[in-house]
Amino acid sequence: MDAIMNACYRMLHALIAVCLCLMTTFVFSNVVMRYFFNSGITWAEEASRYLFVWLIFLGAIVAFRENAHLGVDTLVNKLSVKGRKILFVANNILILLTMLLVVHGTWNLTTLTMDQNSPSMRIPLAFVYVAGFISSVSIVIIALGNLYKLLTNKMASDELLMITDSEDRQKIESVVGEEKSKGGPNS
Repeated sequence: MDAIMNACYRMLHALIAVCLCLMTTFVFSNVVMRYFFNSGITWAEEASRYLFVWLIFLGAIVAFRENAHLGVDTLVNKLSVKGRKILFVANNILILLTMLLVVHGTWNLTTLTMDQNSPSMRIPLAFVYVAGFISSVSIVIIALGNLYKLLTNKMASDELLMITDSEDRQKIESVVGEEKSKGGPNS
């Protein structure tokens, strides 16, 4: 199961890269066309906007799985393992409830806009709203997986912290560690 999930996340990373490359290409070529030829590609701006929407929603899935969203861990670091587990469950339940509301809303928007076409590309607007639906369903699945791992004791205690350490924090801790080992002012 983990191999399938990892393959899905590699595919998501690839789709994000494709969206970013296409978006950059469309915007750059449109700028060049307008600057040098006094014309532009009519659908490029709309395509870039839709690719950006997909990029954001696919990135949200990856960021949630990798715990890369912004977070404050001051309280969590001070809690015991039991307290972290309680907070982890509460956090995932809140995420589940919120994402279920988003699933409902984006599904309604997707079905409502099936017959409406975009102005220049003439594609159904549902194509844009389904990105939110896919993202929220995926986050629901990840949150349920997190809860399952916790309840079946397949989660290490260091995974209870739902944010990853940034490079800045790691640098600060290494500098503080070096100062302590050298007998610096804070040791």
